[in-house]
Amino acid sequence: MGVEWAGRPEPADADPPPGRAARRKAGPDTDQAADRNEPGAGPGAGRPRLFGLTDPVRRAAEHIRYRAVAEQSSDAARAWSEALPGLRSAWEKIQVKYGYTERGGSVAQPADGSWRGAGGRRLDDAQNKEVDGACARIREVGERAIIPGVRAVEAEDPTRRLAGFEHRFKGLDRLKEKVADEIRSTPGITPAQALSAVPDAVRFTYKYDETTYTVGVRKDVERLEAYGFVQVERRNTWTSDQYKGINSRWREPQSRVTFEVQFHTKASLEAKELTHKAYERIRSITEQTPEADRETAELKEFQRQVNVKVAIPPGASEYEDYRPEKRNGRRD
Repeated sequence: MGVEWAGRPEPADADPPPGRAARRKAGPDTDQAADRNEPGAGPGAGRPRLFGLTDPVRRAAEHIRYRAVAEQSSDAARAWSEALPGLRSAWEKIQVKYGYTERGGSVAQPADGSWRGAGGRRLDDAQNKEVDGACARIREVGERAIIPGVRAVEAEDPTRRLAGFEHRFKGLDRLKEKVADEIRSTPGITPAQALSAVPDAVRFTYKYDETTYTVGVRKDVERLEAYGFVQVERRNTWTSDQYKGINSRWREPQSRVTFEVQFHTKASLEAKELTHKAYERIRSITEQTPEADRETAELKEFQRQVNVKVAIPPGASEYEDYRPEKRNGRRD
């Protein structure tokens, strides 16, 4: 489902690092998507395409269509805002019912260089040092090569911004928890291999207005590719009743460090944040008892109640997934 992103700082201006700009392909800022008759592109997903309409009748029809989309989005935004307090109250009742508590701070660490986490998770001294080194490398690549590109893409369209940029790196203890879980469930795996399986050690979210969402996502995918990042996977879950949005994974080609980019509207991002703890709890339930089954069912129903209130932007559900085998006809 992704990460615990909330809020947004004001991003600073960012330029592509030396050597990157030369690799940019011409065209990502053009209205190529608007010129194609494909789902989610052009007028069905963004601003009215009036510059190419010389027929007054077609121009008038386009104005009417765009106004209808804008009014529908406004109504959906108002309905979501009205529903949000009740949904938050419902989650508070579930927390009280099952005794959920906020995630605590770091567990006290032993002096022998090992690491200890919640739930009996552990890394020995050698494993802990390997994870520390790998995390330091990921952060260095993120600061040097990934963040400048993601910020440069952001700067190309003032109609949407990065959300939760302050959470662009997953916390060290959270990464070690995931590594410890992977080592425990996969005998023989190394800490570095376990860390490479974490998709959101570096993560970003672009947040759009509903009326420009679909065409905006398509263009930003093109921009990220034009910058030189390699798209690894893209999953569209706008038709899901448990999570709405588009999540994608990318690779910085020189270091091969992967990172996550999510594409959200204001409502879908708020829904993700509201249901994230329920999602984490569902994933943590391993026992198969009637009580556990009832709790899981109640959490999934809560997620459904939240996500059914989130409006699907025009054309968003038709934007296809991307799998590794689609890249040049082969699997990476």
